[in-house]
Amino acid sequence: MKERAVLFGETSSLVGVVTDPLEERGDASKAAVILLNPGIVHRVGPGRVYVKIARRLAAAGFLVLRFDLSGIGDSAVRHDSLPFAKSSIQEAQKAMDFLHAARGTAQFVLVGGCSGAEVSLETACLDSRVIGAVLMNFPVTQNEAEETNPDQLNRNAAHYYWNFALFNLKSWRKLFTGKADYQRLIRALAFAVRPHFSSRPQASREISRLRAQLQYLSERAIPLSFVYSEGDPRRHDLRGMVGDELKQLCARGKVMLKTVPRADHTFSSLHDHERLLELLLEQVEIITRSNKDQAVVSRTAAVPLLPLNIGDSVAQL
Repeated sequence: MKERAVLFGETSSLVGVVTDPLEERGDASKAAVILLNPGIVHRVGPGRVYVKIARRLAAAGFLVLRFDLSGIGDSAVRHDSLPFAKSSIQEAQKAMDFLHAARGTAQFVLVGGCSGAEVSLETACLDSRVIGAVLMNFPVTQNEAEETNPDQLNRNAAHYYWNFALFNLKSWRKLFTGKADYQRLIRALAFAVRPHFSSRPQASREISRLRAQLQYLSERAIPLSFVYSEGDPRRHDLRGMVGDELKQLCARGKVMLKTVPRADHTFSSLHDHERLLELLLEQVEIITRSNKDQAVVSRTAAVPLLPLNIGDSVAQL
């Protein structure tokens, strides 16, 4: 494979790295993959996992671009007043423009973690060139910082106790020797059982927005793959807040929901990296195979692209 640094965008201010597949594995008609920044981490990703993802996908024949959004890593800060929610989508589209001009690629799979997953989803709703997206640790709701949000603290604690401490001998020893934080444990358990004794909460604006997006992409036959680390409590949010709609979409093969066992939020261990790479390659190949099985015209002509204005789009759907 070959890798080279590139500059693109209206003022050539966006910095990225293109990973080309080996010539005998490359296919000009194959969809390219674009990796979008996870939060404020630049294009190498946490623990350089984006570098590994790009190279693994390229080894399988995919053209890959990983780049820094404006103000992150090596890309320059924007000098206009466009908010990140809009500028990040615009820059993802500029990345597609660049690959189309440089390599002739017309179809794209977007892959992103955390905020990069949000950008991937939004861009998929706005640009018909996107044939699917892999969303890693997608944040279903925008939460306050953990230090100031008691619910977030209790949710994280409950997730830790249920998924990790429960199977840890040292944790049980602390429990029975009086060394455990019993107040924290009680608060976490109370938070965990609360949903079972209360009615389903009214959907917030952002949840309504997400449901509309999932339904919209389903109608356009654009597959989505949600990939969560087992150590990220947000994987339960998707099931709990989207509910029956998610089950139906998964049953119809419109949405895939995958978990990397025993992995933490950033997939920090080398073992986590390897399992994540295998899963991402599998999901990208499923998305591209699905696209080949359908007529492009029937997919893109089914419904108009989703408006960027959140309030308008929810009302219209």
